[in-house]
Amino acid sequence: MLDRFYRFSEKRLFWYLIAGYFFLMEMIALFYQYVLDWYPCALCVQVRAWVWGGVFTALATSFVHQKFWLRWAGLTLTGVFLSGALYTSWYAWGVERGTVVSSCTMGAGFPEFMPLDQWIPFLFRADGFCGQSPPMLFLSMVETLLITIGLPLLALLVIWLLNFREMSRHA
Repeated sequence: MLDRFYRFSEKRLFWYLIAGYFFLMEMIALFYQYVLDWYPCALCVQVRAWVWGGVFTALATSFVHQKFWLRWAGLTLTGVFLSGALYTSWYAWGVERGTVVSSCTMGAGFPEFMPLDQWIPFLFRADGFCGQSPPMLFLSMVETLLITIGLPLLALLVIWLLNFREMSRHA
């Protein structure tokens, strides 16, 4: 079974599915923002940025999926982006639950060299307050994020580990 899972990760379809899954997550977030009027907080737009990084990395990897080392680099980078999203979601969950004392401001908190909230405000402007997330599937949106990012990240980690047995063939 793990061998089939690894072989599927070598296909372009796998990378399109990864990108599509996280793109769908972004569209759901925009639906909540623009249709249901639940505005994102600084932590939420930071999660969006991490997820967009994963989308673009997965799309880029779909073009080089036949090359082992480029695919492995894409897998690693996608995992890094999704790990950042999971960590930020975990932090937001702590703020929501009151276990993390946060000084979350109205600004998006992006670095000066990459002010995504100014470059692409319809995606990354933070107009909401931290600690208030809308309900989604009987959970808060942040709890849903922990699941919808955590499970695919776990699958990517398994594939990443499976790559080590292939590395000797491609050295």
